[in-house]
Amino acid sequence: MSVEHGSDECKQLIRDNVDIDFFRTVFDPVRSELIVFLASNGEMTVGDIADNYPQNRSVISRHLDIMFRYNIVQRRKEGREVYYQINRDLIVSKFQQTSENMTALMNLK
Repeated sequence: MSVEHGSDECKQLIRDNVDIDFFRTVFDPVRSELIVFLASNGEMTVGDIADNYPQNRSVISRHLDIMFRYNIVQRRKEGREVYYQINRDLIVSKFQQTSENMTALMNLK
């Protein structure tokens, strides 16, 4: 396949092969900290998570909701509490898939 660097076709090929919205979500400063926190602490309630951050609970909850939309976290409800945990399989899969796609794209002539 011959795609010229800088062409609209090249840009579209990258957009089609890289989940940009996923990475935008992951690399937001607060959300990336939440990923590290949950990955190292395991499943926790919104309140327990928020207790470890300067932002109020509603801000943390909003970030977790965004992460849930992209399947970065999983959640379950138990009574009145909502528990969140990292979706490790999805995150690893996205990074591996993107790495493979980018390697293939970089090898295009």
